Amino acid sequence: MAEKSREVKITEDLLQEYSGARAEWAEQAVEDNEFRNGKQWTEEQIKKLRARAQEPLVVNVIYPAVEQAKALLTTQKPRFQCIAREDSDTGTARAISDLMSYVWDINSANIPLKQAIDDYYVKGMGVLCAYFDPMEDFGKGEIKLECVDPLDVYIDPSSKDPFCQDANHIIIGKRVMESQLIHDYPEYEDIIKESKESNMLSIPNSSRGKLLGEAVLPYDNRGRLSGSIETDRELELCQRYTKVKIEYLRIYDPFSFEEKIMDSKQFDEYKEEEAIMLNDKDGRKILTEINEVRKWMGILNEHGNLISMAMDPETGQQMLVPGASLEANSLAGTTVEITPITKGNLINDKEIAVTQTLLTHIRCFVSVGDKELYTVIKPIEHYPCVIFMNGHNRNPFPMSDVRHVKNLQQYINKVRSLIVAHASSSTNVKLLIPRGSMNKQKLEEEWGRAGTAVIEFDPELGQPIVAGPVPLPNELYKNEADAKADIEKILGIYALMQGDQSAAPQTYKGTVALDEFGQRRIRSKKDDIEGALNMLGKVVVNYIQGYYTDEKIIRILRPNRKDPDKQQINMPLTDISGSIVGKVNDVTVGRYDLLVVSGSTLPSNRWARFEYYKELYQLGVIDQVELLSQTDVADMEGVMARKGELQQAMGQIQSQEEKIKQLEGDLQTAQRESVHDRKRIEVKEFEVKLAKAEAKAEMATQLYQSRLSDEMRNIREDAKRIEKEDIKSSNKIVGIK
Repeated sequence: MAEKSREVKITEDLLQEYSGARAEWAEQAVEDNEFRNGKQWTEEQIKKLRARAQEPLVVNVIYPAVEQAKALLTTQKPRFQCIAREDSDTGTARAISDLMSYVWDINSANIPLKQAIDDYYVKGMGVLCAYFDPMEDFGKGEIKLECVDPLDVYIDPSSKDPFCQDANHIIIGKRVMESQLIHDYPEYEDIIKESKESNMLSIPNSSRGKLLGEAVLPYDNRGRLSGSIETDRELELCQRYTKVKIEYLRIYDPFSFEEKIMDSKQFDEYKEEEAIMLNDKDGRKILTEINEVRKWMGILNEHGNLISMAMDPETGQQMLVPGASLEANSLAGTTVEITPITKGNLINDKEIAVTQTLLTHIRCFVSVGDKELYTVIKPIEHYPCVIFMNGHNRNPFPMSDVRHVKNLQQYINKVRSLIVAHASSSTNVKLLIPRGSMNKQKLEEEWGRAGTAVIEFDPELGQPIVAGPVPLPNELYKNEADAKADIEKILGIYALMQGDQSAAPQTYKGTVALDEFGQRRIRSKKDDIEGALNMLGKVVVNYIQGYYTDEKIIRILRPNRKDPDKQQINMPLTDISGSIVGKVNDVTVGRYDLLVVSGSTLPSNRWARFEYYKELYQLGVIDQVELLSQTDVADMEGVMARKGELQQAMGQIQSQEEKIKQLEGDLQTAQRESVHDRKRIEVKEFEVKLAKAEAKAEMATQLYQSRLSDEMRNIREDAKRIEKEDIKSSNKIVGIK
């Protein structure tokens, strides 16, 4: 029989060591999980209760509290923000942020996150793992996220880091049926069949299926599961992660200010890349930037390695000419010598600095039973199994929240069982009778018969006495309520947070304030969750840079938007000739940090938030789009589009109304002008009539005056004649001749 490989023996030895160290924690984790799920009485306790005619009642206060905590901590999808370590990579950083959102969406990652948080509360830690499945996306591969049962995870007991990143090894071990293994790993079918059953894993569990990491074809070559139910075996599949140092080369190009880290193969390819050396009157100049190199290589191919500037006699413009010709119109001092070189030449001349460095990578060794399957080096620097540690106490064996409240939960169950038993006893009246005063069997029959009014007894022997149960003290009920309140306080989930309206203040603001205050405890838990999510983000960035090397178009779902946004990564950038000169959003280069936005998963009072944003909108600080983004409107873009159309229609209506008002004004003006015209005509006619009347009056006046003058003249003449006649008469009287 072939001996076990050295790597298999290492895995077995580590499992034995780690299993022994975690035995107590694992036992407690199983017990706490069962307790949360309602198994809160031991078999011995159940027998004793039923012997006393009591039922082992369970009033599970822990279950809804944990469920509420999960709901609060995962109300919203976490928002990841990628930060570039260099300003030139900010555009790519936004693309990586979108990629993280894309990875989260395709995995429906809020579901495994909820499960991890459930394990965090109930078992003391949750485990969320990232791996790359090369068969997804039609062979391009996708990053996958999966929650792993912490009972399947064996951690170096000497680890003191909250995320166990300082562990020497982390092992994931599962019991899997042989047929399932062959189905998942058809290329290793012979090895799987030859493997022997082993018993390295300390605690059986219900997890089934392949381990994380190297996914294979979903079907074997025959398109069916291998093996049969009758002959199927349960084998142990172990995946051991270890941090190793891999030698890399760091280059710094002072001519393009480019810094890269590459392995030996990439370094060999880098040394063959072209560069240009220029010599002119000012001395030597080195060009390594790809676009500059391509430009000068084109000039070299067209004009040779010696060029000058000359004046075009027809246009008077400067032009390139072969420098060797030295034409009469060449400009003095413009001759340039072009020398093609490689970056390898510059490295040999120590113009480009090269230093050796060691980078951390994750080595994964996979075995089935006593057989080795494969070993792979993953392009990540952190363990892909991210630990959500609850109340970290500098070891990988934390205590769950359930364990803190078990005694209180057991007290509630005992009190409630006692109350129910007491109520049951109260309905079954007991009689104390003197021995021999009546027939016991007959008495039970008569007492239990409905409508019985008379029961005979012997007065000489004694009268039956009704014995009622002793009333339960009020303190018992108060203690039960106090125990429930203590559980809620310890878990940080208060009655109001669970929708209990009786605990709400009378005012809305008071309710909001109390709700915010109540969430302070749960916010302390978010630091653990967000710390783990930050670590998960770093792992995903490593996977993105290591595996997302091809051109890829992703669709990003945005809140309040009907259609997803599109993001393109690793898009080739070509010049006029069609040659690839670079990539847009090249996610494979650069250094990035991916952080989760603090508090992004937590709930917020949407009404209070909306009122706040509405005030900002009214002050003109934000626009309508930002205001709508804070609502639950599903189709924000559609709403804005329809609102735009409505505003456009309203604008058109307003414009038409203004035109109508203008026309009405013009009409009124025209009407007024028409009246004025009419009045003017009437005035003109009146003036004409008046003029005629005046003319007639003038004529009449002149005629009258003429007649008056004639009359006056006649009167004066008559007066003079009369006067003369009077004088003559007087003279006659006095005798004058």
